[in-house]
Parts: sequence; structure tokens; C-alpha cells
Amino acid sequence: MNATNNNQVRINKSMVMKAAWMVFAKKEAGSFAEALKKAWKAYKLKAKMALGVVSFSFKKTNGELRKAVGTLARNLYQYDYKGTGYASPANCIRYWDVEKKAFRSFTVSSLL
Repeated sequence: MNATNNNQVRINKSMVMKAAWMVFAKKEAGSFAEALKKAWKAYKLKAKMALGVVSFSFKKTNGELRKAVGTLARNLYQYDYKGTGYASPANCIRYWDVEKKAFRSFTVSSLL
């Protein structure tokens, strides 16, 4: 995602398609159209987080519902990037949890 101005973020359509394909391939959606809807919803949320703090919900892997408040705006948190040496999969969205003060992640298909 690239910032185009103060209130817009460009969404990488290739990543949306990759995420949708991963959701569909794992049979987490009934059709590719449904998988695309989930992917677009997640990447639009990611774009909003790049601009500020956003509240959202997702289903954790243990089945528990999680209400989160997150951001990707670097001016809203301090973190020394250590790097892992690998990129996250397209269907995994990483964010800074404002309440927990740590990075967290969720999958595209788990977003509510």
C-alpha cells in the first residue's frame, strides 16, 4: 500500500487477488466471489489502519471473538523493527494493537 495523499491509500490489487485465491484454495469461502469480498474487506480495513486507529472484530483460531483496536500509522506507535526475514502471506494482515501495544495478526477469512 502506498500513501497517495493525507486521506487516501492505494490498495495493491495483486495482493487482494492473492489473498482471495488463498482463502478460496483453503475452502474458507464457498465461491471465489465470496473469497474476493472477504479479501477486499480486509485490505480496505488495512488501508484505513494506515491512516489512523480503527476498531474491528475477528474470530480467533480457537473460535473466540476478538474486538481489536489497531493501526498501521507509524506516527501512532513506537517500535524498533527487527525483521523476520520473510514476508507474511497475502491472507495474513498484521497490525499494531493499540490496547496490547504489540503487533498482532489475523487472517482474511476470520474478519467479521
